Amino acid sequence: MMQSFEITPMTSYKSPNYPTYDDAKNDSTLLKKLPSRWKKNLGALAFMGLLGATTALGGCFGFSLINCGGPTCPECGSSHWGGAGGPPVYVVYLTEQEAIDVMRNKAEYMGLQMDDTPPDYSVRVGLNNNREVRLKLFNEDKNIAFAHAGARGWEWDDFEEVASLAQREFDAKDNDLMVNVFHTQLRETCLWAAEDHARIREELKQYLTAQVREFIEWLQAEGIIQ
Repeated sequence: MMQSFEITPMTSYKSPNYPTYDDAKNDSTLLKKLPSRWKKNLGALAFMGLLGATTALGGCFGFSLINCGGPTCPECGSSHWGGAGGPPVYVVYLTEQEAIDVMRNKAEYMGLQMDDTPPDYSVRVGLNNNREVRLKLFNEDKNIAFAHAGARGWEWDDFEEVASLAQREFDAKDNDLMVNVFHTQLRETCLWAAEDHARIREELKQYLTAQVREFIEWLQAEGIIQ
């Protein structure tokens, strides 16, 4: 016969009195105290000895690539956020469709229409050729196409390197098509406000816009377009 369980609210509860980061910083002996049951456990004692040796040699375990305003470790100067590694961050990026719109709008602003259906060309780059880069925008009259390397799903790549490798592959194709591969970026930030995200997204758009402007200025300098 199965035993039934019921959830009963607690009438009173005393929060555990754990030492805070500042407590430990001001009183190093707190880190040396062990629960009484651990003192009889050889494995726990051995681990704490290893932890102490590692801390003495390396300063501490935690690290943070971005300091999000958490308590700063006196040993390494990073924010550990309770010893759990790096702090929580928000990833800001442009979707592929947003990047395509940025490229098209800038090209049209500078006099190059990119409204034709691009040829079904693509190249594969990366480890085991796992990244496909396709043509996204096309001007049939000038035979100019734009491709894009950037965030796809939640893949983390060096998009500038992906674009460079893809550019090399497109250039190696034996045709008269002129292809330029543009790339976007991912940005990690500790800022959570919507206005901060909007500012960063605008910076990402400007980064992509500058690439398009540079390429079109080169086309104009070469007399390929007016």
